[in-house]
Amino acid sequence: MTRYMTIAVATITMIGVLSVSCLLAETSLKRPNVVLIFADDMGYGDVRAYDPKSKIATLHLDRLAAEGMMFTDAHSASAVCSPSRYSLLTGRYSWRTALKQGVLGGFSPPLLEPDRMTLGDLFKQSGYATACVGKWHLGMNWSGGIRGSKSYSMRNDSTGIDFAKPIKRTATSNGFDYYFGIAASLDMPPYAFVENDRVTAQPTSTLRMEDTGGRDGPAVPGWRHKYVMPTLADKAIEWIGANKEEPFFVYMPLNAPHTPHAPGDAFVGKSGMDVYGDFMVEVDHTIGRVMRALEQYELTDETLLIVTSDNGPETNMFPRRQKFGHDSSSHFLGAKRDNWEGGQRVPFIARWPGVIDAASTCDSPICLVDMMATFADLISVEVPESQGVDSVSILPLLQKKSDAYRSDHAIIHHSSSGRFGIRQGDWKLLLHSGSGGNGYGGGKNKGRYTGTIEQKSFATGERQLYNMRDDSDETNNLADGHPELVEQLTALAAKCVTDGRSTPGPRQGYVSDGWQQLDWLPNE
Repeated sequence: MTRYMTIAVATITMIGVLSVSCLLAETSLKRPNVVLIFADDMGYGDVRAYDPKSKIATLHLDRLAAEGMMFTDAHSASAVCSPSRYSLLTGRYSWRTALKQGVLGGFSPPLLEPDRMTLGDLFKQSGYATACVGKWHLGMNWSGGIRGSKSYSMRNDSTGIDFAKPIKRTATSNGFDYYFGIAASLDMPPYAFVENDRVTAQPTSTLRMEDTGGRDGPAVPGWRHKYVMPTLADKAIEWIGANKEEPFFVYMPLNAPHTPHAPGDAFVGKSGMDVYGDFMVEVDHTIGRVMRALEQYELTDETLLIVTSDNGPETNMFPRRQKFGHDSSSHFLGAKRDNWEGGQRVPFIARWPGVIDAASTCDSPICLVDMMATFADLISVEVPESQGVDSVSILPLLQKKSDAYRSDHAIIHHSSSGRFGIRQGDWKLLLHSGSGGNGYGGGKNKGRYTGTIEQKSFATGERQLYNMRDDSDETNNLADGHPELVEQLTALAAKCVTDGRSTPGPRQGYVSDGWQQLDWLPNE
């Protein structure tokens, strides 16, 4: 047993078998199929159901919202890709690992520890067929390449890699029966599809940055970014059809609308805006394809379908405000990489006909790290105390049983540069000045990206305290007027870090090397 201790597996399996009947008796719920679509850099303001001022027609996302529940205060676990994905799949914040800031590259080593339980493991051990189709971006062990370093910095150097040999520790080593997708973001080599543990074709040519909008690197001859998303949709739909007779879990991390924006020919010009708008139209179309497939296979009523995003939109959306009147961050401050709301408040729509009320909304703060506990609750499986240590079930919210939800649970925010924030109830404290991520201009234009001015040049203080109920735009820093609240939230954030968990249970370890100076963290 290599995934984690045999006794833990046996415990999970036994408890799962014994308690499923109890769950069904208490709630009259049948264990559903689960499809989790994870868009890449899709902003809150890109979805018209969330922001009526959106210039992008998101017909399928809007329909999904009309048929399910919209969470209006949902947050990614990080403001950038790799750590957000790690947290989603494990129920554990990525900053507890060696990855303290930034993201991985296409040739980075695996971030998921061999004994770390994932959503794939959770479902697989409960009798589900499991598949991951899309952008992995959590590292793989390629044959050859750079040796002697365990650095989790962005690595895109393919020197010495033998693409003809199997790849170790892909998604199939992390609880998924099947994997098809790309190793990292669409702007990172290798430009090739991976199926299970091998590339589907040898990347014997090279793509250049000036040709692709990405980084130079090995590519399959004839590779075109515009074919990636439709291929992923084809593979996911094909797999669902082949496994429709048994319970299944599909994790579908899309490659879009992340840069480079590469809409298919049929979508060019469809948004009436620009290439980003066209790419978002294709994202919406892809989600619609999955919805139609569930209908055709007569699986809609027995499937929990969730669509969300890994973080906020890229900073290249700012000129779009002036040119088209479209704001991918909606009215929120900041963008991807930031601890401000624009960096990590994301759309989150869940549909399960007959269980989740149609056209419903929830304004409770939640985090994507909560999926581990939520799905465990859903299929009545107990997670070992050492796993899913930051995850709280939102199933009561989905069922409109808010009195059973842990509303006092704190959410930890984490930016691309490794800065921390904490959200508890209506209050949000940023333990840094500025955005924590991007550099911005000062004063009234602090939400407009310049890329030249350091955050501290315009910050109102080394701590930022906002009441998100009254001031979700983060315009009024209340830190000076509430020193006791700043102290209380700082202490809670420190406890979440040093305990190795933010949920009740035995204290866990964490990797402390690599953090920037954290003056709010007590010395141990």
